Amino acid sequence: MPYYVESKDHALRKRFEEIVLDWPGVTKKIMFGSPSYAAEGTLFAILVTDGIILTRLDEEQKSALISTGFADYFSGHGRVMKKWVVVSVGDPSHIDRYLPFITASYQAARMGTGSRK
Repeated sequence: MPYYVESKDHALRKRFEEIVLDWPGVTKKIMFGSPSYAAEGTLFAILVTDGIILTRLDEEQKSALISTGFADYFSGHGRVMKKWVVVSVGDPSHIDRYLPFITASYQAARMGTGSRK
């Protein structure tokens, strides 16, 4: 999956930010060329083209998300990173169906738990 392209993924970013930027402790910065979101300084999500990488899910949450058929382990530079899961989001209105996983990644980041980089 290619990295983030603002001209293509503007609506995805706007919808995601409507949800997460009001949560306590959330900050945004550009990392890896993509909008990236941290809670209390710990990365919990990165936007990519047509998707969201969640960085702090536990093994059970990752398995549940992958079983939906709309997510897989993140692959970057020819390497599969089993600590991160990328969710395919073709339509920004579909983000809501993944809100429990986004919330779980956020909460794990705030608490310093879940998968680490």
